Amino acid sequence: MSFDTLALTALARELQTIVLHGRVQRVTQLNSLNFGFEIYVHPIRHYLAISIEPQSPHIYLTPKKLRRGQGNETPLMLVLRKYMRGARLKEIRQPPYERLLYLHFENYAGSTILALELLGPRSNLLLLDADQIILGAARLSKSNRKNSHKLATSRTRIHIPGHVYHPPSPQNKVAPHDLTVPLLERELAEASPTFPLARLLPQLLLGLSPQLAREICYQSTGNVNVTVAQVADLAPLVDNCGRYFDRQFPLKIQSTLAFDEDQTPTAFAPYSLDHLGNTKQLETFSEVIELYLAESAIAYTAAKEPLSEAIAEARRKLARRQERLNQDALERSNPTGFKEKGEAILAYSYQIKPGQTKLVVEWHADQPPLEINLDPKLSPSDNAQRYFKRYRKALRTLDEIPIQLDKISLELEYLDQLEQDLDMADDRTEIDTVAAILTQAGYYRSYQPKQPRKNKGRPQKSVSRYLRLTAPDGATVWVGKNAQQNAHLTFNRAKADDLWLHAHKIPGAHVIIPTAQGLPSEADLFWAASVAAYYSKARHDTSVEVDVTLKKYVRAIKGAAPGLVTYRQESTLRVAPTIHNSL
Repeated sequence: MSFDTLALTALARELQTIVLHGRVQRVTQLNSLNFGFEIYVHPIRHYLAISIEPQSPHIYLTPKKLRRGQGNETPLMLVLRKYMRGARLKEIRQPPYERLLYLHFENYAGSTILALELLGPRSNLLLLDADQIILGAARLSKSNRKNSHKLATSRTRIHIPGHVYHPPSPQNKVAPHDLTVPLLERELAEASPTFPLARLLPQLLLGLSPQLAREICYQSTGNVNVTVAQVADLAPLVDNCGRYFDRQFPLKIQSTLAFDEDQTPTAFAPYSLDHLGNTKQLETFSEVIELYLAESAIAYTAAKEPLSEAIAEARRKLARRQERLNQDALERSNPTGFKEKGEAILAYSYQIKPGQTKLVVEWHADQPPLEINLDPKLSPSDNAQRYFKRYRKALRTLDEIPIQLDKISLELEYLDQLEQDLDMADDRTEIDTVAAILTQAGYYRSYQPKQPRKNKGRPQKSVSRYLRLTAPDGATVWVGKNAQQNAHLTFNRAKADDLWLHAHKIPGAHVIIPTAQGLPSEADLFWAASVAAYYSKARHDTSVEVDVTLKKYVRAIKGAAPGLVTYRQESTLRVAPTIHNSL
């Protein structure tokens, strides 16, 4: 999702042109993180869609009526209905270089401000009064009587009704207008010569997204992969950074949508995306956003469907194997019975007539008669040998069946994890990762990895990366979103004394809190636990148990797939699955 500062600027200009001074006639809650506003500007009804979903926060105008979703109305929805219906949109304001948008409304109750923070996993939607007091928020900060005073006196932003709203702290970066060739020279001199310039620029400049940095590198040098040492002339870089961020935004907005080789949308922007090659431009920026969201959802759903079917088919095969093994275990629970039947056939072979299918003999005086099934095509001796063979096989496999059943249980557990990985996959790379794992495990045979694109040197990403979050009190939190990331985090990145979290007895993310700088606060620990709950199969439950232990107590299961572990010395927390703001 590419909703950077310039994307929000373009959208704000579009709103000012189309719905400024319009009246809100209806507010709709699609779900707890998605809302719709019907804004009437004579003679047309416009629909404003706002989402703070962690993977794809966005805002755009659509001609389609937004329908109410399922589920109970949230506290924010109740507040929006009270203050927003009948209100007129008087002003739209975006702080420079920020992904923040403030929509000012007025109605009979006075002035209110709808504050939208499009900050990825930290996105939020809040309603404020004229004095910047929070009336409601989509994501509330956790607080209680024990720590309310601490929160009120700390630097932590509090998203609780009744508290004063504070915007995110400004970033300590250089404004694009202040960038000069000497300043850029000093920054490049301090960086590694092999460091990609497209990664350095967002770290240096305000409002510069990775996508825009790649475009600027391409426009300035002809290569998005250019490194620090390869930059010969800095003047084009400085000029391009400045022109994209002119305060008057003189560049004509180019509502651009980029596609991959399968014609799946991969990015959008209000400027040209020449470094991506396969692009087209639409009339409005809202149209670009809506098409990107719709087409991406369709493409990703289509890509996930065969993988879901492969997982279901693998489960069915394992269930059939499990059933056969359980039946074999039942039959072979008493292997001496096969031996006795073979001996009985030999002892009473003189009574067996050609074509006979059953032999009934008194074998034990204190037990019922022994009934023995015979193969009419075999002689008495061959029938006896058949039972002796089953006896010997039962002895050999009696200890093997539990081992095989354990392996099947681990495979089913791994399939559960892969299903969770697929559910959480929100881009093509993560979907392809699941497909590759299924193929390698023999569950999915029609997967063909995509060949790298050769258009204008765009860097290719073959492996998805785990999440790096920051908890409210400053603790670093790493989150694995699939089995490969889980295994990498736990056994390659985490140290012995780092904290390790996982939803209790259900598929989900391995969450690591590094402790090199000290143990996290209790608030940060619960924060990380709620993230672990969100990135688990129980993400839609209201309460989830999450286990916490030290990484040194976590062990990979011998012979099991990556990411499957056992652990001990754990404590269990009960939390609500939530993606929090990193305040």
